[in-house]
Amino acid sequence: MGLRRCIALGLALLAVYAGTAVAQPAAIGSEPAGPPPNDWTFDIGPGVVVAPWFEGSAYYRVLPIPNIDLRYQRDKFFISARDGVGGTLFDAAGFKAGPILRYRFPRNDGEGGLLYGMGTVPFTVEGGGFLRYDLPYLSAKIELRRGLGGHNGLVFDALVDGKVRLGSNVFLSAGPRLSVTDGTYNQAYFGVNAGQSWNTGYAQYYPGGGLRSVGAGASGVWRINDNLTFVVFGSYSYLGDIAGNSPIITNTGSRNQFVGGSAISWRFEF
Repeated sequence: MGLRRCIALGLALLAVYAGTAVAQPAAIGSEPAGPPPNDWTFDIGPGVVVAPWFEGSAYYRVLPIPNIDLRYQRDKFFISARDGVGGTLFDAAGFKAGPILRYRFPRNDGEGGLLYGMGTVPFTVEGGGFLRYDLPYLSAKIELRRGLGGHNGLVFDALVDGKVRLGSNVFLSAGPRLSVTDGTYNQAYFGVNAGQSWNTGYAQYYPGGGLRSVGAGASGVWRINDNLTFVVFGSYSYLGDIAGNSPIITNTGSRNQFVGGSAISWRFEF
């Protein structure tokens, strides 16, 4: 499989995946297991996820997703359904840093049958940077991103994971999550302006910036053999007061948000 073809396929499938997922990172990053890969690796396969209809929804849906991950030397460059699009520009003393892009597809008017009259929050590319620190049994990562169009807000995400290996081919990780967003982001997803209030009957609500959510995430990776990998993942987040006090949440939603799923993939190396 040619390099250009792999990159094009990875971008196309990632766009499909992003349409069903939020931009917040679910894990520190893809963790290698088994023998070191060649310079380029491309993992692809089917998956399934259970997630809220929208952030703050009390109702859930089951969605098929493509599990894709294209990398050069693990993380010097990557296009990943889980980790976004980015690369490592600094790598020293356990620290890694570089640019990151994540996708957040539209939240449509009437999403899940509960947002009629709220209008659509447009497609957003979130661009920014990440800083990661790795120890043998612990990893920490922060990301700061801004919406380039769409919601146009600022997003800060922080993650810490404890890591355990069970043999050479099974890897487990879990830890706390935190997300902080500015008033522009919060108004787009949780605010209710005068027009939206007229359309929906919700009270007007103009949130500022602050804590969006706290929670925890976990994942497990099983390298069945050198080419075949099985992944399970899950997360829980509790929306902070700024989001949780929104009429969208108090009338039809829930502060408790769960995501879970699994996927299997086949690896190509070149």
